[in-house]
Amino acid sequence: MPELLPPQLAADGAKGRLLAAAVELFAARGYHGVSVRDLTAHLGVQPSSLYAKYASKAELFSELVFLANEEIRDRMRAGLLEAGPDPADQLAALTHANVEFHTTYPLFATIAHNDFAMLTESALRRVAASRKEAIDLMRAVIDRGNDLGAFDCADPWTAIAAIAGFGIRLAVWYRPPGHTTDATAGFAAEVQTWMGPDRTIEDLKTTYATYSLRIVGWRGE
Repeated sequence: MPELLPPQLAADGAKGRLLAAAVELFAARGYHGVSVRDLTAHLGVQPSSLYAKYASKAELFSELVFLANEEIRDRMRAGLLEAGPDPADQLAALTHANVEFHTTYPLFATIAHNDFAMLTESALRRVAASRKEAIDLMRAVIDRGNDLGAFDCADPWTAIAAIAGFGIRLAVWYRPPGHTTDATAGFAAEVQTWMGPDRTIEDLKTTYATYSLRIVGWRGE
């Protein structure tokens, strides 16, 4: 089983256990395929235990979508702050952060990008704001790279969509070596038979950073 949640969320006692169970079930079955009774039975507790933390299944799901997108944004921001001033290094760092999250926490990442129709208008606004902040980080780097002559990217928005899509798809087909037993990993297990079982997250971070730089027309070596 891959990691379900980042440590700061998983460590939160009974709430952390509830979030982890929700990640596992929602990722495997989708929002409509999971009931409150499914969630609490998975934990071996009564439905009242969920309602002590959240008003409804919808509220729990909305919180997970928001937390996942916050985590993506925060990791990208942290990577950017550590990257230094070079636009190529900055774009590589953003790609590394995106790839690392989606490959380390593929089930949590699955929830980050699916079933948005289940969110209330206010919940969707929160998620959209977080996602836009992450997109704006990448847009600023590409624009600066263009201005400095380091990149030749005529269509930054399409480039961003492609680079962001790396992570979204990785959550579908990649599992770290030895981790293919979760309920969503059938296709991932097939992919490992094609590509070999030993491809690491570090390998993918390096590969996709190279692809990102090609997409923006990096003029470096």
